[in-house]
Amino acid sequence: AMTLDGKIATRGGDSRWISNEKSRRRVHELRGRMDAIVAGIGTILADNPQLTARPPGPRTPARVVLDSQGRIHDDSIVVQTARTTPTIVAATDRLPEVKRAALVAHGCEVVILPAVDGRTGVEALLTELGRRRFTNVLVEGGSGVFGSFLDAGAIDELHVFIAPRLAGGAAATSAIGGYGVERMAEALRLAEWTHEVLDGDLYVHGWRA
Repeated sequence: AMTLDGKIATRGGDSRWISNEKSRRRVHELRGRMDAIVAGIGTILADNPQLTARPPGPRTPARVVLDSQGRIHDDSIVVQTARTTPTIVAATDRLPEVKRAALVAHGCEVVILPAVDGRTGVEALLTELGRRRFTNVLVEGGSGVFGSFLDAGAIDELHVFIAPRLAGGAAATSAIGGYGVERMAEALRLAEWTHEVLDGDLYVHGWRA
């Protein structure tokens, strides 16, 4: 979800709520069809989300947190509910052993993957999820995670909710971080897409060319 000027949070980090209730219900429907939901540690620290489908859908997706250094709090919702909803913390060898032991004690599964520019590598992550036969993976952010997936060429479908509001601010978080492309001709293009208005929000669903 983003504002009309492409922001996913204000300069102070507030993001609740950009999209409206009907849009958020659509997101929960999407979650209920997934094998895994991926979110970065920044999103977990800022929003403390549940990353579950409410009400439950036909699938119960595993929650995958990209946390290269083990910054996740033991009292975060995803850690505290790891025994009831599968939770995977994808880290790097920078994860302290004491933190790994604490996460495992709470019921999380910890996977150590190669780092790319200090972050958990996207290609290694997708290889691991593929090994588990996860075929439907929803990446929910934040900006750095979206950027990593775009830079890795790992985005094949998009669900974008655009709210009719402007946040402004050079310091406000844009929807996609990372390196990005150097030339507009290299930008990811959609081969086909649809749009729908959900109580004023514009919902765009598309597939990459």
